[in-house]
Amino acid sequence: MGVFVFAVPVLLVVVLGYVIGYAVWEATGAPGNPEVFGWLTGFALLAAVSWVLVSRRARLRRALRRARARGDDAESTRLRAELARWRRGRS
Repeated sequence: MGVFVFAVPVLLVVVLGYVIGYAVWEATGAPGNPEVFGWLTGFALLAAVSWVLVSRRARLRRALRRARARGDDAESTRLRAELARWRRGRS
């Protein structure tokens, strides 16, 4: 059951990218097989979404370390709460 928590969103992002890429290929009337372009677009969208999510979490952790170093308790508490939301699966 746990694998579906990650597999379903990944599959949805890839399929969304596929549909977009396929539609763009067909709309432009380019020669060749639009499926290849669709799958490449799908995996490119997956890479972009993954990078955005991972970099946001890294920025939060870095900001938390800096706030702790400055001794800013209010900011540390806010950032800890934000990271806790990430751990519970809420973005």
